[in-house]
Amino acid sequence: MNKRIFLIVATATLLILGFLSLGSYMAWFWPLELLAHFRVHYLVASLIVTIILGILWKTRHLKSKVIVLAALLLVGLNVIEVLPWYLPHSQQLVGNASKQIRLLSFNINIQNNDNKEVINVVRNSHPDLALFLEVNRSAFDNLKAELKNTLPYTFRSPGGGLAIFSRLPIQDVKADNFNGKGGHNLIATLTLDQQPIKLIGTHPIVPVTRSNFHRRNLQLAALSDYIRELNQPLILMGDFNLTPWSPYYRRFINKTNLHNTRLGFGILPSWPRPATHVHLPSWIIPLINIPIDHCFVSKHFSVAQIYTGANANSDHAPLITDLVLR
Repeated sequence: MNKRIFLIVATATLLILGFLSLGSYMAWFWPLELLAHFRVHYLVASLIVTIILGILWKTRHLKSKVIVLAALLLVGLNVIEVLPWYLPHSQQLVGNASKQIRLLSFNINIQNNDNKEVINVVRNSHPDLALFLEVNRSAFDNLKAELKNTLPYTFRSPGGGLAIFSRLPIQDVKADNFNGKGGHNLIATLTLDQQPIKLIGTHPIVPVTRSNFHRRNLQLAALSDYIRELNQPLILMGDFNLTPWSPYYRRFINKTNLHNTRLGFGILPSWPRPATHVHLPSWIIPLINIPIDHCFVSKHFSVAQIYTGANANSDHAPLITDLVLR
């Protein structure tokens, strides 16, 4: 009787894990797509299940070798999706380069009033350019006053709460919604080593409802169309409310040929983080961390380093990236 119960429980567990692991490849509709973002969690769960099933099979509490093999296949499926983020990549910088540009992308959260901590994060990170998301007018003025000596060139979009602070002069800076199709985006031109660089900051909406899901995907499509028309070095960063395991992420990368600067440096989950406005048990936050903040670059850049910084009472961690123009 115990062996039969073990078999039923093992089969049900593998079916659920298999649905979650395979579902991300077909998650083109809401709300299934929301489940696609937890690939690392499925890998950890499949590893634990495989170890338990292996022990049960070794101790003859479970007779079916097929169940154990199926569990191993699930582990392999999830490893294929996670491991490449830790392997060396051709756009990783090999050796040192003197001319690096440091970028900081940070969703500070509209409910976060701790501007002092945000300013400390910026000062400790020493970025050449910082993109802030969910910045109201008061926060923008505070940041502008405190950072004027290091990041004197600033712009805040009139809608969407996107703001740029730069050590480098910025030209042609504007807010753009791509004729109403693309939500809020900030677009600017920088000059690096006498070469114009296009910078785009973006913040697609959180896809927690069906309508917001479609709005986010429309913005990604509009961004793709805009980027495909560009023929110059490009940096795109922000809070995409999207992980690399969504089919919409894969379509975006296939259309734009952009490089996620995380590749070779690890998953680097950026959300959620504990904050006074986050009403989640503290123990659960590390268990649901996912990478939704990204920095993408064109083939013109190599990546020297990328890491997440202190969250400064935001529910996001800032993403800090060192680039070298090839």
